[in-house]
Amino acid sequence: MRSVFKSRAKAIIKTGYLTIRGGALKAIAPLIQKQSLPALKSPQNILFIRVDRVGDMVLSTPVFAAAKRAFPEAHLVVLASPVNAPILKNNPHVDEVILYDCSASLGGNLHLLRSLRKRHFDLTFDLHDDDDLKTAWISWMMGSAHRIGYAGHGREIFLHRSLPRGDGKAHFVSRALELLNDVGIDPVHTLPTIYLDDQERSWAKQWIADHGLREAKLIGIHPGAYYPTQRWPTAYYAELVRLIRERVGAEAILFGGPGDRSVIDEILSRVPFSVITAIDSSIRRFFAILPHCRVLICNNSGPLHCAVALGVPTISFMGPTVKKRWMPVGNTHQVLRRDDLPCIGCNLGYCKINTHACMETITPEAVLAILKEHFP
Repeated sequence: MRSVFKSRAKAIIKTGYLTIRGGALKAIAPLIQKQSLPALKSPQNILFIRVDRVGDMVLSTPVFAAAKRAFPEAHLVVLASPVNAPILKNNPHVDEVILYDCSASLGGNLHLLRSLRKRHFDLTFDLHDDDDLKTAWISWMMGSAHRIGYAGHGREIFLHRSLPRGDGKAHFVSRALELLNDVGIDPVHTLPTIYLDDQERSWAKQWIADHGLREAKLIGIHPGAYYPTQRWPTAYYAELVRLIRERVGAEAILFGGPGDRSVIDEILSRVPFSVITAIDSSIRRFFAILPHCRVLICNNSGPLHCAVALGVPTISFMGPTVKKRWMPVGNTHQVLRRDDLPCIGCNLGYCKINTHACMETITPEAVLAILKEHFP
């Protein structure tokens, strides 16, 4: 109960802060914004800012592809975080990836931004559709002739053109692609994509062989998620692992990064037999192994969208997140969600009614019924 109260208090404080911030920034807008802009010719140097989480970067890959198709001669640069930069390895639509570590010292980041400013980008896109002021400020620091992004409680004063805040219901990919319309690109809504190289494929094939696994009978499970309210219960995952072996005749691989170890250990403690795990600090190894699985079972989080980008069918659990915005793209994915609950889609990091019914009432048997379609 105390955590719920603290979460509500933080939400109230945040709302007040954003209101005050928006008014203050709009008051100084005339000091920052230019009155006129030069015409945008064919850009030669384009910067995209995407310094947050894995899933957001994966869902931004259609934007990079569309921009590269429209401006094939342009040098396309992505400012990424240490966490999400591996998504772009081998991506043919991105010419350069530069790391921006939000946890680094202010002096170090300022040095990086000043060096980037000297590169005179023709066009900068801030892909962050939220209230974060940092990325809009980074866009302004670039000094680009044209800066495009999203409005949000004053962040728009750092941009030349900004899309108004939406209702949060448009799909993430569609919303990101809207930014390109401002420079005359009418992009096609394509699938997110992650590209593996031959070395990664060879490594994964050997990993599968070393563990004595049969690809036709492999099911991937990734139980991690950024927010606890996005996570299906560990007890249910454990029961599902048992059902996969006993009723499907398949083997489960438990995937995760170092931060997911405690969740995976809890699942393992509830399973009466040994289970293969792939807990690795290298997300690229997760990418390499995953295509050997018939399906990935996971929460509505970054690994879900990674599976989509790798062409792996998924079964996922969706609770408080906004459905239209975060649905997996494509027709080989099934989402389990309690749309009948009055609180569904609250988009909160805590359960305001203290039941977590959106996850607790999705049973392992419901997943099993879908799995039998993959393993007739």
